[in-house]
Amino acid sequence: MAHKGTSTFIIQRATAAVLIPLAIWFLIGVTSHLGADYASARLWISKPINGVLMALFISIGALHMRIGMSEIIADYIHGALKKPLSMINWLTAIGIIAASFWALFNLTFAS
Repeated sequence: MAHKGTSTFIIQRATAAVLIPLAIWFLIGVTSHLGADYASARLWISKPINGVLMALFISIGALHMRIGMSEIIADYIHGALKKPLSMINWLTAIGIIAASFWALFNLTFAS
């Protein structure tokens, strides 16, 4: 596991850099639909580019969260709780990604 800390550091910084334009896109999209009805918001998110960008925003955000929480667990948790919390951290990130993909799929393709 040599150099794991360096690669984790680089991946976390890279995800943060990618999240900046995605967060700006998300904020512009959300604020432009303030007060809009459900149908117009659904129409906006069902456009392929918006659906892909939303999936990227959530996926990369969940990955970034997982890395950050892993560092917190590694630094501040000792003993028997370390492994279960690490597993919960992984499962939470996977769950967020899966649930968001399911929601985006339903918004885009379900009637």
